[in-house]
Amino acid sequence: MILAALLLPAAVAALVLLVQRFALPAFLALLTIAAAYGLAADMTIQSIGRAFGLGFSAAMEQTGLLVVAAGLVRALLIQRPLPTPAAVTAGLVAGLGGSAAGGLALLQPAGLSAPRRAMGLALALLAVHALVVPSPLAVAASAVLKADVLAGFRMTLPVAALAALGGWLFAMASLPRDPDGGRLSWRWLAVAIPVALLVVQAVAQMPTEPLGRGGEREFYTGISQPLLLAVLAVGLAVLMSLRWQPAALADTSWAPLLLTVGAAGGFARLLDETGVPPLLAEQALDPRLGLLVPFLAAAIVKTMQGNSLAAVLTASGMVEPMLPALGLDGSAGRTIAAAAAGAGAIAICHVNDPFFWIAAHMAGMTPARALRVVSLGSLVVAVLALALLSVLRLVL
Repeated sequence: MILAALLLPAAVAALVLLVQRFALPAFLALLTIAAAYGLAADMTIQSIGRAFGLGFSAAMEQTGLLVVAAGLVRALLIQRPLPTPAAVTAGLVAGLGGSAAGGLALLQPAGLSAPRRAMGLALALLAVHALVVPSPLAVAASAVLKADVLAGFRMTLPVAALAALGGWLFAMASLPRDPDGGRLSWRWLAVAIPVALLVVQAVAQMPTEPLGRGGEREFYTGISQPLLLAVLAVGLAVLMSLRWQPAALADTSWAPLLLTVGAAGGFARLLDETGVPPLLAEQALDPRLGLLVPFLAAAIVKTMQGNSLAAVLTASGMVEPMLPALGLDGSAGRTIAAAAAGAGAIAICHVNDPFFWIAAHMAGMTPARALRVVSLGSLVVAVLALALLSVLRLVL
């Protein structure tokens, strides 16, 4: 277990070296590192291939299609980024959707030639996605810890807003001023409508079934699947461009990012197959740590595995029996514990998460630079959210 945990930072360092010293494409570096990690962690060759293949195909289906769609929308329709207020709003709204990586993939044109705006948008999206209903992370944590969803919404909304502001300020301090002020036009509907449908999907999947059950629920979740969102986005872009552009449709500039997203998903699944993340998270289950317990448990799983939803579910399941010992057994305590698990699932976003690579691509950053900005930024947002929740616990 200790060896597998120590191998991860070594793998990250080796990946940066391969990409920046030897000019290896990121997806090839991820393939190499994943295979080497699996062998070093004493996995069989068969299990390495199976795990990587499952993760690769899942990432391509869930996020890769939206990467392609956004790339084509950009080529067909959008040549300038969103203005700062619109970019902030887009990130906050997309954070409510069913997938953080999917929402960021669709919003790629918003950060066109605007690294600071792209990074602020990405960190704001992470804050909302981890804390605010109807995001699956917030809903899952509330369900496992038996917290009141409505009370949680009222409590976490200001926390998420302040954490998002902290992420935006971090982006401003870390990156130079964007040269393009951006432009908001009706053309952005090609991105806004699919993003809105991601939010509809998240609402429809809530256990309370606010949009109906049975056929109604299947309809809302069905129209929000990545394939249909990709077709919708590209179709809208074609219509709004008012002219046929076969050269733009044949553009494949999105291909390297697409392969990298798939490879990151494969690496994440391989890390999960080692069984190390939950074992490490158990080391944080010390009642003396109080609110730090759900935060640290989720952060460990997220950092090791790269999957925020798995981090929230694992941490919440571990912490639920401990709530009385942690002093979090009341209604407000359960809500704060659920939010703390969500905050932990923000950090640390790095090379085993497709979100990391999309954010790095939007901002035009190398892996080393992205580790200093995206990864550190996610940690800053997570710790700020935890600090705000700690204050709430003292007050409530």
